[in-house]
Amino acid sequence: MAARNPFRIRNVFVLVGFIWIAIFLIWNQDVVRTVKTSAITSITETSQAPVSSSGEVASASLPDAASNKPVVNNNLQNLQVSSSTIKSILAAPAPVTHNLELTISHHEMAPDGVIKKMTLINGLFPGPIIRARKGDRLRIRVTNDLDNFDESTSLHFHGLHQRGTNVMDGVPGVTQCGIPPESSEFVYEFDLAQSGSFWYHSHSRLQRVDGAFGGLVVYDNDESYQIERDYDEEIYIVLHDHYHAEGKELFDWYLGEQSSGFEPVPDSGLVNGAGHVDCDRVRRKHSCDSPPRKRPMFQFERGKRYRLRILNASAFAEITMSIDDHEMDIIEVDSTEVERYSVHMLTIAPGQRYSTIVLADSVLEAVMMRLQIQTSCFQYRPPALDKDFDTVIKYVTPETSSVSRFVKKLLKRDQADVEIEGDSYDPAEVDSISWEDALPEAECIDIDETKLVPIKSASVPDFTVRYKISPKTLNLERVQQAPFGFINRTTFQPAIGAPNIQVAFGKANILDTVTVPTVTGRDNDPVWGGAQLVTQIPHGAVVEMVINNSDDNAHPFHLHGHDFWVLRSYGERVAGEGRWREEYAEKYNTENPILRDTVTIPRRGHVVIRFVADNPGIWAFHCHIAWHLAAGMLMQFATGLDKFNPDSISDIMLDHCAMERDLGERLLRPLPGDEYRQRKQNKQGNPQDPED
Repeated sequence: MAARNPFRIRNVFVLVGFIWIAIFLIWNQDVVRTVKTSAITSITETSQAPVSSSGEVASASLPDAASNKPVVNNNLQNLQVSSSTIKSILAAPAPVTHNLELTISHHEMAPDGVIKKMTLINGLFPGPIIRARKGDRLRIRVTNDLDNFDESTSLHFHGLHQRGTNVMDGVPGVTQCGIPPESSEFVYEFDLAQSGSFWYHSHSRLQRVDGAFGGLVVYDNDESYQIERDYDEEIYIVLHDHYHAEGKELFDWYLGEQSSGFEPVPDSGLVNGAGHVDCDRVRRKHSCDSPPRKRPMFQFERGKRYRLRILNASAFAEITMSIDDHEMDIIEVDSTEVERYSVHMLTIAPGQRYSTIVLADSVLEAVMMRLQIQTSCFQYRPPALDKDFDTVIKYVTPETSSVSRFVKKLLKRDQADVEIEGDSYDPAEVDSISWEDALPEAECIDIDETKLVPIKSASVPDFTVRYKISPKTLNLERVQQAPFGFINRTTFQPAIGAPNIQVAFGKANILDTVTVPTVTGRDNDPVWGGAQLVTQIPHGAVVEMVINNSDDNAHPFHLHGHDFWVLRSYGERVAGEGRWREEYAEKYNTENPILRDTVTIPRRGHVVIRFVADNPGIWAFHCHIAWHLAAGMLMQFATGLDKFNPDSISDIMLDHCAMERDLGERLLRPLPGDEYRQRKQNKQGNPQDPED
């Protein structure tokens, strides 16, 4: 019998010990490792600061004044989070103060392969996704690091009522003056009294068109749909149109004779800030020599239920969405929870949000998420625009065995390699078939509002005051046929350095400001300055708004500070029937209608909404198409000002307005064809001779 070799036995024990130590280390690494990130971009949920597209590191959080700390880093682009993260947010022992640093600055990026100067938040596109819990406090320090001396900025938190904090609503000329450039700062601070899907964006100039926006999610233990009970994971999906030229350049074109009154049409569609275009079809003035972008992609695990929080952050485009071989159960509309309503296609207007639950039960390895820009909403379609910007959902198999993970690492097939392979999935290999009834409609209209039933039932109170408004794009001879946006013959042009909430309480005097040239040529408003439509409403009034749209374009309208019931929505089917008439009141849906904050007014049609004006302050109501808003399609409700606390207007807000008034005439934007434009050109010595 051969003698045992002690050295061989020892080597076996050493090898076995090494293997078990390696398995133990890998297992512990996997325990603390956060959920796999979306395949669109590299995302983490650690305290590491993210790197922007330009290589800069986003600012760290402000020092936390509270003893507790957030469980999620809101300075990151948290597009997909694990169930454990959501449960940690919900299980925090006390309300959390989330301290954020957001810097708004210019960066060059090529989201679809074309290089563009963009306006970004912390160098990210989209901006950081903020996640918090109902009852938490947001303290957001915003720094304006933009290049131009006259380019102020602001942030509006779309869908949040800002009850008691009207001054934090972020609308220049209404609730504040813009944050001045050259590293000026302002802190938005407010409590979260709602839950659901929201977003935030710049409300200054055309900065939203150039990328200044991000997502916001607020959780609540009392929500009807809960993590792990009703869904297993959550993904925030931002759909939006994209322009290769800067917003200011496009707006100048829009107000010029060459546009013929047609809005600028986007060049491509993006998913979470990524897409691609065919460089051969891009106009020569744009640089399209960057490396081709990989098609953004999502990953599903078979058997899991995914909550998709979907936002249309577009400047102009309505977008339709469907997923081959999967139904989508709508559970939330603009932060209102609704009874499950199964659809094959979503129609989403700019500013709107939907949550859907999707069961990953397909037998296919990959399916198409079909996304389409609704070109029927446009007056023209550029030949280079590909209205379809579909993406891929790939099914992946979860790794449940520590040994299998160890073997993969030994074979040098770590998680990073798997993600890279998944990212390059060829859409041509996807053979899924679209739903037959998921074809886009010919009209730009919302989902049938009568199918969307809020879980919290409510009967609509009778109205105490009714207003009729008519949004309209008008081409006036006085401004050389430039298409300005009107509501009841008024196009919004605010006073300089005198926002209305400050004027209302004597904090700013319109007599201290320069005269604003108005589109109609009328004198400035004697109360508010500029050209404005401000309707004063008693506190607690039930307001019915009848909105008639005689334009050939749909108008998605958003109300600040309130949600509203949609009682009726009607697009013209027979000539003459589109305009509201008194007898239509008998057809209102007043028994538990949908409650939302953004609604589409169909072309040549009307919508009737109703809301309770119980939130003191001055609130904007406007079209969410960026071009119409910038051209003046905005009105305001001054609600219950006798119950407003003027002490909420801080000294820094007054200082920013004083700085704006000091700039005075330098901030005036010349109107097309206006005498002021000619005077300014002559003063600057700009020759008008085309031969020069």
